[in-house]
Amino acid sequence: MKRYTTQINNKQLVLVSEDQKEIGRIVEMNKFFSSGHYIIFNSRSFDIKNVGFLKNDAELFNSRGIIYFTDLGKERIIKSGADVRIYNFKLGKANQLFEKGKLLIEIITEEKKKLKYPTYHVEVDESVDDLLALFFLHYSTQDFSSIGGDGD
Repeated sequence: MKRYTTQINNKQLVLVSEDQKEIGRIVEMNKFFSSGHYIIFNSRSFDIKNVGFLKNDAELFNSRGIIYFTDLGKERIIKSGADVRIYNFKLGKANQLFEKGKLLIEIITEEKKKLKYPTYHVEVDESVDDLLALFFLHYSTQDFSSIGGDGD
């Protein structure tokens, strides 16, 4: 398993490896009339759009189209394109992503009372694309994600 943690840098959530190398970052953009997020990974930008009923689902896309999208009702993330894959997630004290019953990603929140932002500890299976890890980190840590969780 690959082990990552998060750091806050200029209000950006940065995912770093154990040897402190940046894997990618989740950026919040605030414009006068709107706000949103995007991911920077391998020097490329990927946009995130909230969609669906109550905007509880998300799509990750770039100029070529949608890469991953969520289905909160069925608690899954779907990889689109030629190599379609379906991942199931479970949100709770530990946010987990599975494929065919195999745990691929686990995110544990470490909240320190003195810090404004929590630290996330992320364990990722060696076979998982780090872009998926960043997207799941973003999605599972958003305020609306608790709707699908079981509250434990």
